[in-house]
Amino acid sequence: MTYIAPRLRRALALHLFKNLGPRPDRHGALLLGVHGPAGEGKTYQCAQVFEEIGAHVEYVSGGELESRDAGEPAELIRRAYERASDARRSPSGIAAPAVVFVNDVDAAIGDWGPQVQYTVNRQNIIGELMHLADFPETVRNNPVARVPIVLTGNDFTKLYGPLVRFGRMTLFEWTPDKREKLLVLQGVYPELSPTEVGTLLDEYPDQPIAFFTSLRAAVHDDALWRHLEAVGVPRALTDLSYGRVPRTATATSLPDLLRVAGDLARSQTVHSHLQEP
Repeated sequence: MTYIAPRLRRALALHLFKNLGPRPDRHGALLLGVHGPAGEGKTYQCAQVFEEIGAHVEYVSGGELESRDAGEPAELIRRAYERASDARRSPSGIAAPAVVFVNDVDAAIGDWGPQVQYTVNRQNIIGELMHLADFPETVRNNPVARVPIVLTGNDFTKLYGPLVRFGRMTLFEWTPDKREKLLVLQGVYPELSPTEVGTLLDEYPDQPIAFFTSLRAAVHDDALWRHLEAVGVPRALTDLSYGRVPRTATATSLPDLLRVAGDLARSQTVHSHLQEP
């Protein structure tokens, strides 16, 4: 998947540009919140843009912000910010681009109702992000280089209101339209024609991009299983232990995809029911 939506690239590039200059843009917030439905490629496309730019990235996942130790998750964010700030100071004296990327932040600090306890750590994380947004050049009372922070999540209405207010966070909703999905899927399935990609999308218009990447993996599994059946599982595993990886077909066809897609869609329905409270 190599396509990056121009409007998402624009939002990220503007955010970094406004925060990385010697005199940060007074209209620029330190936090950029990229939010939208799950499985639509937010994390992947952000990472690709950072790679294009050549930015040093400090990654923090929502799962890492869960800890039994009070204060540890907020400290994790502080350390990431300090490392990114240090990375901006190159030996040549040129300020290199750097960013702190917090993935699935709403899973860690979102308000998901009475069944989720509002812990001290959640308060500390929110407080640390607000402090950095308000005083981006000071950490632990020490001067640091300003570093833009990008956060992703599914539902930012679950976040603490003052954290997402204007001036602290710029919000960007990523819900790809049909044209954007078609362009992404042409990157996922380069062997298909644009018409075939359109047919595949028309069959499953409500599925996220992750469904179609999983579909490619499922078709690959079929080819891999044919190899295992042909040579036998014991021999295949022995070959694998010696580094001999089978050459299975990487290209696929629209009939193969449509044949597997129904089972995958039904499997996804089961997963959805299992996730319901």
